[in-house]
Formats: sequence, structure tokens, C-alpha cells
Amino acid sequence: MRTTLVLAIVMFCAGAPFAFAQESKLSEKRKAQLIKRFPKSDANKDGELDDTELRALQAVFQARRKNASSAPASSGKPQANTIADKWKTVGLQQANTMGGGEAAIPNGGKFRVFVLMGQSNMQGAGRANELQSPYTEKHDRIRIWANGRWEYFVPTHRFGPGVSFAHQLAAFWPEDTIGIIKVASGGTGIRAFEKKWSFERANLTFDGKKGSLYKDLMNAVAEAKRISKPEFSGFIWKQAAADGTKKVLADGYYDTFKLLVSDLRSDLGTPDLPVFIPSYLNDEGLLKTAMAQMNDEELRKVKNPAGTPLVKTDDLLRGVLALVNEASISERRKAAGKRPYVIPVIAAQNRAGRDLQGVTTIYPGTLPKGADGVHYSSGGYITLGKFTASAVEKYVSEREN
Repeated sequence: MRTTLVLAIVMFCAGAPFAFAQESKLSEKRKAQLIKRFPKSDANKDGELDDTELRALQAVFQARRKNASSAPASSGKPQANTIADKWKTVGLQQANTMGGGEAAIPNGGKFRVFVLMGQSNMQGAGRANELQSPYTEKHDRIRIWANGRWEYFVPTHRFGPGVSFAHQLAAFWPEDTIGIIKVASGGTGIRAFEKKWSFERANLTFDGKKGSLYKDLMNAVAEAKRISKPEFSGFIWKQAAADGTKKVLADGYYDTFKLLVSDLRSDLGTPDLPVFIPSYLNDEGLLKTAMAQMNDEELRKVKNPAGTPLVKTDDLLRGVLALVNEASISERRKAAGKRPYVIPVIAAQNRAGRDLQGVTTIYPGTLPKGADGVHYSSGGYITLGKFTASAVEKYVSEREN
């Protein structure tokens, strides 16, 4: 049965357009069978196989099949599809489905390009058939990097916050063109996005086989520079959950993110590149959530260390983080579930907004979720995109005045 299932998904997906192969040829029953036999394929643990998860599973099967066969001796010649394949990588797959056909860059104004990176809520689970005008139409001054070129930004399958984000900024800069380069993959940890990528570090969140997502970005940047004149105007980072699964990941999150920002600013040639982190909770909300998970003894330790009552949010949050750090993994899972260390990760994002120059952590609040109860609804992504665009507008306006 397992062999049949493996062969079935490889036969279904191989050689077919990505979205069609997954959505049209694999039934929900077959996807459920795949999750049951290969539980790690459901990277974001939402009980469904989305495009990225199915593609990653397909890659594993194809690699096994290739390794099992006897490969002929190498001729030393590069394979014919090497150039095309770099635009089909995990990090760019979803963005490829959002292109509405090749589009030239207008000659007038600036070409303001924003880099969007992260995991599933940056990738987006909104359904394109739920979009309404103007998001369903080609815009003369909005582009997305898709299929190795600049295309009109018109989603045909799923979408995230980038759509409404780009439209709002196009209205804010009526003489300029807005470009989006998005590298995102569901259930992915921050170490899969590092410049100094390694399989071992990326695989701490089971992302090793996805390859270097930073390389995906830099491939797009290099080609975009070759065919256009982008002015990199911002970096949007929407990611957290995957690094909340292990203490070592949460402990290193702030430093890893700080280095990612530094590397991006250097490689994009924009030392003052503004950075925006749409986070889930500010410090007050995070403290409230964390304390709701604690028993009476833990609350006493946080509120009254050494018999001295604490009342300031900063002091209480430091106590909470210390307690989380000291607790055993079983204790944390009992209190917080599948992501026992997500509180320190969110705290690190909040800290980045306070301590890192040009980094702004923003708080869109509770957004409506879709049917899976994990990812945002289509309306939620529209709201998130607008909220993030407003943060960009505020940042720019404050520096111009």
C-alpha cells in the first residue's frame, strides 16, 4: 500500500503544473492517506496538506526514486533545465501562482520593491476566488516576481497579505511602481532563511530539504537587477510558530533575526532598509497570555521574586521568560501545547522592534481565521496587508517631516 501511494503521488505531480497537479489530481481522501502514513509531511500541523507541504513530500519521493535507480556516469555537461529549475524552488512556488502574465516596468517614477518573507501566514491561505476588485485586476503599477520575471500581481490560487499591501502602497506613491519579491514556505523556521545556510541548522525545524530560501531570494534579486532598476524599500517578516517548538531555537531567535536583517541590508545594498514585523502580541498581551498558562506557584514566583512584588510589564515579562526557560519540555508542552517556546520567540520579535535600528514591530491584533482555525481567512489577509502598508506609510512620513 505504501509503495502504491508513493508512486501515485509522484505520477500525479511529476511534469504537471504545480497548482493543477495538487488541487485537481489529488483527492482529499488521498491527501488524508498521505498525512496518515507520512505525518511529518503536515509541517504546520493543521491536518491538511497545502501546496508547499505536498511539493516537499513529492521532492522526497522523487529523490528516493532517483537514488534507488542506477544513475549513468556524468557527462560533465550542465543539465538543460538548471536555469528554469531555480524558479521552481520551495520558497518561490506560491509566488509563482500569483503572477498574471509578464509585465514591463513603467519608465516613470521609482520602482519600489519590497521583500516579503516568512512561513504560512506570509505565504497565505486566502482563496483567490474570494478576492474582489481591485485585487482581481491587473494594475499598471504593481508587479510580483513570479516564474523568473516581473509579472502583474493577480493571484489565481491562494494569496497572503501582499495583495492589499501592494495596492495600498501604489495609492500612497501614485507616481511610482510597487514590486513584490516573496519567498515564503509554510511551517518553516528562521534558520532555513539564513544567508549562511546549512542543512543541519535548517533541519532543526525539518526544513533541510527545502534548500536555502535566502538563495532563492538572492537569485530573484540578481535577475531583477539585471532586467530592471529596483529600489529596495522594505523587508516584511511574518514568521514565528516553527521556532516555538524547541528551546534552542527560541533562545537563538533574536540573534538569528538580527543577523538576517544585517545580511539583507548588505546584500540588497540598502544599509538603512526599513524592516517590519507583523507580530501576534505586544508585551502586555504576551504577558497576559503567558500568565494564563501558569499555576499558582508559578505566578507567585513571577509576581513576588524574593518577596518583592513586581508590577511593571518589563519586570514581569522577564520573570515569565526565565520561568519558561527553566521549565522542562514536558512542563512547557503541558502548559502551551505543540509550540511550548513560542512566547520567547514573540518576545524576541518585540525586542527587535525596540532595540534594532530601523526595525518596527507592529500589532494588527486578532485577525479572523479560516476554516482550519490556524491560518487567516481571506479577509484576514486583506486586513493584515493594509495594516502593514499603513505602518510603512507612517514610517516614511515620519522621516520626511
